[in-house]
Amino acid sequence: MQCRNRLLLLAWFSSLLVVSLTLDSDLEGEDVAAEEEEDDEDEFGGAGGGGGFCPDSLFPKLTLLRHVTPRGNASAGRFTKVARASSLLDCTKACCEQGALCNLVFLHGSSCFLVRCRSAALCQPQHRPGTKFDSSFMVIVRPPQKSSTSPSQEWSSHSTSKSSEDLLSRSTVWKSGKVSGDSSEGVTNSSSVSVVVGDSGRTCVYGILQQCLKNEECVITGQRRRTGTCHCRQGFTRDPASDSCVGTQNSSVSEQAVPTTSPLSSSSTKAAAAVSPTTTTPYPLIVSAGENKELHLPENEVVLSAYALKAGGDAGNQFRYQWTLVSHPDGEETGVMQDQNTQALKLSHLREGLYTFRVAVTGNNSYGEATTNVTVLPPKRINKPPVAVIQPDNVTVKLPSKDTVLDGSFSTDDDKIVQYHWEPITIPIGYSPKLNDTPTVQLKDLIPGFYQFMLKVTDSDGVTNSTSANVTVLKEMDYPPTANAGPQSVVYMPNNEVTLNGNLSTDDKGIKSWEWTKSPDTDKHVDMEGTTSPYLHLSNMEVGVYKFLLKVTDTADQTATAEVHVFVKPASNQAPTADAGKDIRVSLPIDKPLVLDGSHSSDDVGITLWHWSQIQGPKPSQIEEPNSATTKVSSLVPGEYVFKLDVLDANNLTSSDNVSIIVTQNKNSPPKADAGGDRTVFLPVDVVSLNGSRSSDDVEIISWRWTRDPSSLAAGRILENSSFSPILRLSELIPGRYMFTLTVSDAQGATGQDMASLIVKPTPSLAQQVELLLDVDIETFTQEQLDTVLKQLELLLHDGESLRVHLVDLGYQQDSRRVRITFVAEKENAKGSWVLCRGPLMVARLKQRLRTHSALLDWDVMSVDTVVCQNECSGHGTCDVYSKRCVCEAFWMEDFVRASLGDRESNCDWSVLYVIIISFLLLSVLSTSLWGLACFCSRMHFRRPRVKRNYTLLKDSRDIEKDSLDLIPKGKTLTTSLMASDSDSDTLFETRPRPSVAVKPLTGNHRTGMSNGGLKNRVHT
Repeated sequence: MQCRNRLLLLAWFSSLLVVSLTLDSDLEGEDVAAEEEEDDEDEFGGAGGGGGFCPDSLFPKLTLLRHVTPRGNASAGRFTKVARASSLLDCTKACCEQGALCNLVFLHGSSCFLVRCRSAALCQPQHRPGTKFDSSFMVIVRPPQKSSTSPSQEWSSHSTSKSSEDLLSRSTVWKSGKVSGDSSEGVTNSSSVSVVVGDSGRTCVYGILQQCLKNEECVITGQRRRTGTCHCRQGFTRDPASDSCVGTQNSSVSEQAVPTTSPLSSSSTKAAAAVSPTTTTPYPLIVSAGENKELHLPENEVVLSAYALKAGGDAGNQFRYQWTLVSHPDGEETGVMQDQNTQALKLSHLREGLYTFRVAVTGNNSYGEATTNVTVLPPKRINKPPVAVIQPDNVTVKLPSKDTVLDGSFSTDDDKIVQYHWEPITIPIGYSPKLNDTPTVQLKDLIPGFYQFMLKVTDSDGVTNSTSANVTVLKEMDYPPTANAGPQSVVYMPNNEVTLNGNLSTDDKGIKSWEWTKSPDTDKHVDMEGTTSPYLHLSNMEVGVYKFLLKVTDTADQTATAEVHVFVKPASNQAPTADAGKDIRVSLPIDKPLVLDGSHSSDDVGITLWHWSQIQGPKPSQIEEPNSATTKVSSLVPGEYVFKLDVLDANNLTSSDNVSIIVTQNKNSPPKADAGGDRTVFLPVDVVSLNGSRSSDDVEIISWRWTRDPSSLAAGRILENSSFSPILRLSELIPGRYMFTLTVSDAQGATGQDMASLIVKPTPSLAQQVELLLDVDIETFTQEQLDTVLKQLELLLHDGESLRVHLVDLGYQQDSRRVRITFVAEKENAKGSWVLCRGPLMVARLKQRLRTHSALLDWDVMSVDTVVCQNECSGHGTCDVYSKRCVCEAFWMEDFVRASLGDRESNCDWSVLYVIIISFLLLSVLSTSLWGLACFCSRMHFRRPRVKRNYTLLKDSRDIEKDSLDLIPKGKTLTTSLMASDSDSDTLFETRPRPSVAVKPLTGNHRTGMSNGGLKNRVHT
């Protein structure tokens, strides 16, 4: 049953493994070394043709690792990110295409990196536990350097070897940082688990039966090695759907038990055929060879155990086991193997080095194998014990110095000291050292005495050694105490009590204890209380003389004694007789307080003092008049109460008597809640309390609860969780009405409620309060600076009358943390009383003084204004209480000249209509002025005078033909312009006969008959 449980647990654990792993084994003896050398040349031989694990024929063998990163992290080599890789296959192909420039593929999340390793040590996989590394994978494509072992042996604690085509082709595109497909299966830190897969990259070892699947045979691929690939036997072909070999004819062949391997020259195997409609698909076994073993010589024996089960978890079949040696340390002696064909392999006579064993498990139409490593380490070195050394080893400390250091870092060992441990051996009583397990320890607050400490050191092999150091602490000079028992005392009977006082005793270092004793010379009875305190109370004394001794002891145990006498005189009268009345028995509820009557007490002289007190009861009661002959008690709960009456006469003689009250309860009454009534307070106030402690119950109230009424203001903060106490405390209140309901409960669950209203009104001086903002940080502002500022404000606001400034509040701005001071000013009137000054007047006066005497304040004033905005806004608006700016009415606006350049007060001085009219007039005047100025400048501009020219009329074509002579001027020649000519040209034009047919002039305008520039400068008169 235990074996079956272990197999089921292994099945659950192995369900996370990738079960399709490759098989590659070498021969033993001399052939093994030759084949390993040939394997090195084939698998690690450069980048040509893909090189190493990446030949041209689509990656025959790769190694996938999960939950790992390169040991050297970013310094392991050169990382190149592949941006367009959409699957694990694409990423690995990219590494193959890089040749010798890529050793491995590292995937993290959705990123693919090609790594060229600097060395094998830096690129060795480092296991990383935790969900953070679930998406971290490594594919070993080419080991960074030549090695005598395969990568699966070198990094067997992390890897899962698979046929690269089967591993990578079934890896889909990774999403969200996870690799899907077979490659995303979990890999443990145990030895590799592998099975044989098909002939497209499926390997086998010739000579090992049942390694290939049904209808398959092992064909050797090389001349010097036994490894080969599984091919379908003659007469069978591979079915891609089931990845198995099926018959080429319509009928299938049912086979007897035949060997599944064949030599290189064999072309077929014996088979017995039978017709069947289908073939059975073989399945692999899940095999585990156990965890890797590690031995230390001279121990050289170990037992390896293997477990196997089917992929579906069925472990009921009987399996056959075959153990083979894969690799061993160099040398002729390899050790002894026993029970090679059993589930447990016994090994003995092992040598130092690494052994690799493979177990092949066969069953009914199933096969699987696994490998495991046995590491034999050299004998542990001969360790020399460490040497513990403490410096200094002998220390003397003299008070008042109380500290010293012990250094154990000088301890030595042939390898390394891994632990320091300090222990006290001898220490004075009352001292508790704090020792840390560090090379150096510091001793603090030492007291006088002798100390011895031991240091215990432990080396890397667990061997210990110890030594000790002595510390002596010497005390300083201490003088003995002086005892003082107080003055002599005289007592008159019947007063037989007195207290002796010894607190006048002194010592330079302090008195540690007092001890009062009765002198052996006194044989009278007396009761003594407080014998170990400075005060000794004596009672029940007899007439006579008493002698008492006081012994005091200082911190150094030095003592001193003193004595005192007490004289007890006989009484001159009789002591009074106290009478507290008869015992009382009542039942709850009680309508009124109970009366205790001590008026029957008597004395021969006369009683001068009565005093009632409770000495027993379930809870304290309330005694209304404890110093009267008759009193009342209340707040009683079920139980028995005992009250004591003490009476005193004129001679200080006393007497006492007790009375009992037994309270029972027949019926419970609900409690009565009293919230304290309505209250009205004025700001500023820091904390307001609502008192519900006057609530009452016939037995006892056990809980109080204050709740805010829905119609109450939500402002205000409840302090210290007082909503569950008799007194509710509130802070940060604003003006308004607050309502709270008090609910009280007694022990029987009955409740009572009462409501209280709190009305918070603003301070009467709120309108006169002035707020001043200073340019100073509140964190550096001291009380002395605040007092200085208040005195400086009095000087600035003083105007011939007596004036004083009172601080109302000190705060700060939330954003700038500048100091904000709120104050009021008072002045003395003619009647000698102090009255508040108007806030706006104080603000105006302070602003005026700050303009001329700003140096009187130590800090710059950022702003000064009344707390409540009192700006009348020129009678045309309202003042905003938060921004303190005027909100003007319709058709009114702010005088920005006054607000910016004048007194800088917000206002509503300007009418929008008048501003528009005046603006229009000003714009018109400005436009007219500019136009006039432009005209004036235009007229004043200098212009060249036009030259007047004389002109004459042009001849027409007929005159030219008739007369070619020039006209001779007759008379005065006039020089004028064409437009203002005084010539007779008009007459000439009018008297000249007009042709009947218009003749177009040769040049010029055809309308006027004038050529361009054709007028002559002379005109005939």
